[in-house]
Amino acid sequence: MESVPRKYSMETRSEEAALRRQRLIDATVEVLGEVGADRLTMDMVARRADTATRTVYNHFPTRQDLLAAVYADLLQTNRETVRLEVVETGEPAERLRQFVALVCDIYDRQGAVITTFIELDEPVIRAQVRDMRAWRRDSIEQILRPADGTLRLPLQQAVAFAFVLTTPQSWRSLREELGLTQQEAIETIATGLDAGLFGASATPTTHPSNHAQPGDQ
Repeated sequence: MESVPRKYSMETRSEEAALRRQRLIDATVEVLGEVGADRLTMDMVARRADTATRTVYNHFPTRQDLLAAVYADLLQTNRETVRLEVVETGEPAERLRQFVALVCDIYDRQGAVITTFIELDEPVIRAQVRDMRAWRRDSIEQILRPADGTLRLPLQQAVAFAFVLTTPQSWRSLREELGLTQQEAIETIATGLDAGLFGASATPTTHPSNHAQPGDQ
């Protein structure tokens, strides 16, 4: 009696391949954050993922293919995070604050990797960086559009203002050059946007007058 071979579904193989691919992408993100793109090698990724180097090449024939896949994965993950966390209705000022907090948290987790990609002079990566910037600009416009007419700036100028303040470079300047904590950086950006776009301002500090007027005492 012939034995019936055990079925190994294509779905199972596909799932396992997807898991291996994601593990390689995650390993690449870790290595990029430590050594940067210039020093990254396929062997480093294989060691971090605890797999054979040939496995890396099976999924990503070239280093450029690997980097492009990593950036695409980061972009998709970040888009999904913002889409799920920023409420779709409510006051634009509050929604913009939520957006600021989320993108700053993304920079805090992925800052070194994002910087590495921004500095890469490769056509595929440059196109993906443009895609990321366009996504961020579109997200800001969707948040601000309901407030058009009440903003302190015309809509497109308001979008440009918020776009500049929410770049990785702006966040890094606050954290690294000015030495702010993550929460201080978030609050600085959010408060600046409130004041510049919605007319909000921080509560002024009251200083005693040098020359008291009659009745002041």
